Amino acid sequence: MEEIEIVQQMFTESPPTPATLALGRQRVVQGTRVRRRAYATPLWAAGLALGAAAVVSVVVLGGGSGTPRPQESIRLSAAQQVLTNAAFFADAQPALNSQPGQWIHYRFAGYDPKSANPVYHGEAWQRLDGRQDASLIGGRLVVTGPTAAGPEVYTPLGAWRRLAALPTEPEPMLAALSDQPDLSTDPALTPDQRAFANAGELLWNSPLGTPPEIGAALYRALAMLPGIRLDEAADVVGEPAVGLSLPGTPEILFDPATYRFLGERVVSDGVRKGRPQPPAGMSAAKLAAWRQWADDPANQQVPAAGTLISSRLRLTATVVGRPGSR
Repeated sequence: MEEIEIVQQMFTESPPTPATLALGRQRVVQGTRVRRRAYATPLWAAGLALGAAAVVSVVVLGGGSGTPRPQESIRLSAAQQVLTNAAFFADAQPALNSQPGQWIHYRFAGYDPKSANPVYHGEAWQRLDGRQDASLIGGRLVVTGPTAAGPEVYTPLGAWRRLAALPTEPEPMLAALSDQPDLSTDPALTPDQRAFANAGELLWNSPLGTPPEIGAALYRALAMLPGIRLDEAADVVGEPAVGLSLPGTPEILFDPATYRFLGERVVSDGVRKGRPQPPAGMSAAKLAAWRQWADDPANQQVPAAGTLISSRLRLTATVVGRPGSR
């Protein structure tokens, strides 16, 4: 069997160009299987041949003479397998046709270091254009806004449109993700780190998800990045999640059963100052005050390696016609 046919079977995509195939093979072979801590093998890893630390190997056979001969193996690390599964999930989602006046209802959980009770759970509503929010306070629905339009990339519909405009080829996708100046603020990040961090931020800002083909292409592009680490531990929030990260980036969290994007988590590496991420469910006014607190260097510490700094998970998300609807 020709190697291009094997790649088609692995990813169920149209055949890549020879240059893309060569580059992809080189990076996939270099993929790391480093994990932050050792835990019991979870159920989600049953699809891997030998658990979370294993790799999937495909022996490529071919030869111009018609005689099969072994060539280099294509290996998927556990982290790359998670991203491949996430691509399959994204590609199977229905396409959306949402309007600015619609709302998104979502249930969330997370860890907010600024709060006296840092572990939180709740539900909220947000208009897709980002100009109104709603939440339950004392059992009563409170709607805020409309407010002046903020940066579009931080609104549900704006982030979805930014994602929809991304290219689907891996190298252009990664280049576009790394070139998001209204998202990346840390000049110390490498292009690969910026691409990974910006992907997580865009996915979080878009509770609508992504166009199916874009989501699939994004996860397959991220799987080409060398050095992705896997962390399968649930944090103090208690929600099971699989976390992937590059050094210096927040973890991107996936549901361990479906591989749906859940959110992000910041864990200290014991070296860099960890900037917490804004919690889920905040109104625009509260979010501005929270960001001002987080930007204060006095609130950016270097806790022991493995310490949770912040997490935010969007457990469900549903498009509705008005706040209060579920």
